[in-house]
Amino acid sequence: MEFNLIDIRITIRAGNPAAFVLWLTGRGADFAAVCRPAGCRLPSRSCQSCSGRGACAWHMVFGQELAPDPDALKRHQKPPLPFAFSFPVSGGQAGTIECRLVVAGSAIACLDMLLEGFSSLLSGDEEQRRCQILSIESCDYQGTRLQLGHGSRLSRPENLVVLSSVGILESRAWNLEWQEIRLLTPLKLLSEGRQLTHFSFALFARSLLRRISSLAYYYGGCQADCDFRDLSRQADAIALCEDHFVTACLPGGGRRLSGIAGHGCFSGDFSGLLPFLALGTYLNAGKTAAFGLGNFTLA
Repeated sequence: MEFNLIDIRITIRAGNPAAFVLWLTGRGADFAAVCRPAGCRLPSRSCQSCSGRGACAWHMVFGQELAPDPDALKRHQKPPLPFAFSFPVSGGQAGTIECRLVVAGSAIACLDMLLEGFSSLLSGDEEQRRCQILSIESCDYQGTRLQLGHGSRLSRPENLVVLSSVGILESRAWNLEWQEIRLLTPLKLLSEGRQLTHFSFALFARSLLRRISSLAYYYGGCQADCDFRDLSRQADAIALCEDHFVTACLPGGGRRLSGIAGHGCFSGDFSGLLPFLALGTYLNAGKTAAFGLGNFTLA
């Protein structure tokens, strides 16, 4: 399963970092609208009647057009958005915060539109107009940063580092029998239409299988060459050794930004699941993954 990612860090000055993070995390529904002027050539037309949608950056990212292949549609269903923001739970020092933006596959070509839309999002709210993007950086496999620009413009696009899914797996030594999963933001998982209040590794892994394989198919042009039934059985066999998970929400966020928080240790055979877990640390998991929820790390 080979597709590319970019890992971008955006440093922002904010008057009230904690309130600003909460405000940002709740703005996912507005993001498509603020990006449209930057990426759509004919914004007055609907996508269905527009002859230019095949070359439209906005349609590529936000159109979420279903696969014409019935078998692919059955497996992947509606494509996820090809990006994932991550916001800190609390603000940084000196009134600054650092946001992460990961973009997948063909949507990498739309980075300018996403950054312009993000800048418009910051300037479009009366309370947030004092916020300012200070810098944009690109991260390599080891986390080394290269400056892409000061402010919201990419003045040094030649520094953009494109990561491959294979390169991410090869960049570090992984433990195939033991993992610690630490949730950095609330994880929102649904089962039979209800939001989970306890961590289930099997459901967590299946959500990643769907999300990563769908991103690879729709935006990377490749099928995951693996047996999903066998991977599902592997996920069922993973044992929880230490459970430090709780139900929580972002401070002041209410149920809309609630989910499972905390960390836990797991043992079992992770060999087949590892590519999905590793890529999930970049692309988040569960509902509202594109705008900050379900951000996690592997120890």
